Amino acid sequence: MRFSIEQPILLTTLQRVASFSISRQNFPILNCVLIETFKEKIKFITTDLNITIITYTSAGEIEREGKLAIPTKKILSIVRELPKERVILESYKNNLLIKCGKIEFKINGMDPQEFPQIEEVKEKTLIEINPQDLTEMIKLTSFCVGMEDVNYVLNGIFFEIYEDQLKLVATDGKRLSFIKRKLPSLQSNLTTKLSFILPIKAIQELIKIIKDSEEVFIFVEKNNIGFDLKHTLFITKPIEGEFPNYSQYIPQPTETKLTIKRKDLLSALKRAELLSTSDYPGVKLELKKEELLLSKTTPQLGEVKESIPANFKGTSLQIGFNPSYLIDVLSNLEEEEVSFEIYGPEKPAVLRLEDYIYLVLPMKL
Repeated sequence: MRFSIEQPILLTTLQRVASFSISRQNFPILNCVLIETFKEKIKFITTDLNITIITYTSAGEIEREGKLAIPTKKILSIVRELPKERVILESYKNNLLIKCGKIEFKINGMDPQEFPQIEEVKEKTLIEINPQDLTEMIKLTSFCVGMEDVNYVLNGIFFEIYEDQLKLVATDGKRLSFIKRKLPSLQSNLTTKLSFILPIKAIQELIKIIKDSEEVFIFVEKNNIGFDLKHTLFITKPIEGEFPNYSQYIPQPTETKLTIKRKDLLSALKRAELLSTSDYPGVKLELKKEELLLSKTTPQLGEVKESIPANFKGTSLQIGFNPSYLIDVLSNLEEEEVSFEIYGPEKPAVLRLEDYIYLVLPMKL
């Protein structure tokens, strides 16, 4: 294998496949990127057996075909420090020679035959997704993913695609986020419902590579979910199991609402959270006609009280929440004002926007 390529292009390509870093002592080959040259393109692959990223570039000049597995972190750190000039990469045996101007590196590689066999998807049904929509949808649901192993199907985001809509849902059993968006107008309606649960680790890596993408297509191949980003494929295994019937937990709208400026509530909650401990996490909200009284008392630490202008339609009441559950959603929204529907001190509060619902359970104080 021998090819040359401009340093900025090589660096960007390596960063794309090296977005997730692993360190497996028992399987050192998984710490490598497989570089393979063909007549007109260069392919880079990384995998941890659950997530695989494949990216191609045709920007290099290929002199000799071949392939080699190289430690990902090492080659990335070297290329990052090279000047922005043309780089020559050449393999011999299981070593890689990197030349850039008067700089020359020699790196020990591994036998490419030890690298896991990644089956290329030859024929696939592609479902187009607007990358900006997908980014926003993940942003407004990912903080609700369950991080504990109580129920493994809650350790990811539930995707549901049917007709002309994409829906994403996440819940940890104490709160729930639901969002839907229409598919691009050129995407034909799906007559068969497609649903799967993507693990949070895959979501975190996916969001890194779609943020600058102009197009994203989803496909399902055997037991894998794939995202086709023109020159890059992101493939991951979904979580097996049945996601809860989330719609049964979302109550019908009510006129009993707390309407308040988002930034005012967010700032007050952040201040109150400064006195939160694992034993005393909750804050108390006293809902009145024209104000919200927010207070927090923690033994051995202290207390805080704050009055915020607000509008509450309903009978005055007190309700408690884990402040971080409200901070998470308020931090990710951009609206000036938000309204929480209140059903009682022991029932979930619901924030509804167009095509978005956030539900959060109260807590005893």
